[in-house]
Amino acid sequence: MNARSSDTETVIRNHLQAFVNRQGVAAILSDYDDDARLYGEAATYRGKQEIGAFFEDFIANLPPGAAERFALRSLRVEGDLGYITWSAGREIPLGTDTFVVRNGKIVSQTFAIYAAPTARELRLAPPAAGQSGAC
Repeated sequence: MNARSSDTETVIRNHLQAFVNRQGVAAILSDYDDDARLYGEAATYRGKQEIGAFFEDFIANLPPGAAERFALRSLRVEGDLGYITWSAGREIPLGTDTFVVRNGKIVSQTFAIYAAPTARELRLAPPAAGQSGAC
């Protein structure tokens, strides 16, 4: 592993520890460049203020105990690019992030998760087209 890859991995691991150890949004944001971008399914978040708002909302809406069940499934680093897959219990069986790290800060990140539907959501979902909903 070259020095740039090592720096990238250090920043990513620090970012994950801030989340898992529930150090707060300020600690999570300390790994980001002031002009960083976070790309998600719903929006692109620009700068620390918007990224901070994303994390506040994300953390507030996690299933109970998700941080305790966080498991890093894979971490791949090449130069300033890092890729992780992770899970957080049955409710979030797959999450994935890609990071670009420059000068010790995250400058770009993608984020996606698959959240399993809850029993309540399954009961509220309308029947699929062509199905009556009766067993």
